[in-house]
Amino acid sequence: MYSCFLGLSFASPKIVVKHPWIMEPPPRPNATMMGMIVINEGDEADKLIGVKTDIARKVEIHKTVIENGVAKMVHQEYVKIPPRSKIEFKHHGYHIMIIGLEKRIKAGDKVKVKLVFEKSGESELEVPVIKMHMMKYNMEHIDEQQEMKMHMYER
Repeated sequence: MYSCFLGLSFASPKIVVKHPWIMEPPPRPNATMMGMIVINEGDEADKLIGVKTDIARKVEIHKTVIENGVAKMVHQEYVKIPPRSKIEFKHHGYHIMIIGLEKRIKAGDKVKVKLVFEKSGESELEVPVIKMHMMKYNMEHIDEQQEMKMHMYER
C-alpha cells in the first residue's frame, strides 16, 4: 500500500507581530489608535479580518488615503498579508482605530487586544500604551524583547 500526495499543498501563513503600541489618547476625543508590524513568514497569504478589545465599544481597521489633497481615514474590511511580507500599521497608512473608550488609558498601561486572522485564527496580545512623542522613534529599534510571536488558537 502506498500513499499519493500529488496536488496537496502544505503551505500556510506564519504570522508574527512585532512592536505593537497604542497611542495614549488626548483628553478628547474618546478614541485612539494602535500600530504594529505584522509579518507573514509563511508561504500562503492571510488576512487580518478583525481586532477586539474590552476597553472600547468598537475597534476598526482603517487606512489613510489622500483624496483631492486631503487625508481621510477609510474603514477596511480586512488587510491582506501576502506570503513572505510585512505590513506596518501606523499613522498615514493602515492603522487600528479604537473608538468609544470605556476606560481611560495612559502611557505605561498594557491593553489586551485580540487580532483575528482568516486562516491563522485568533491571537491575544498585551499592548503597551505610549505617549504620542514616542511614535516618532523608529519602532525597529525597540528592544527585541517586545517582539511578540502570536499564539494561534484553533477555530
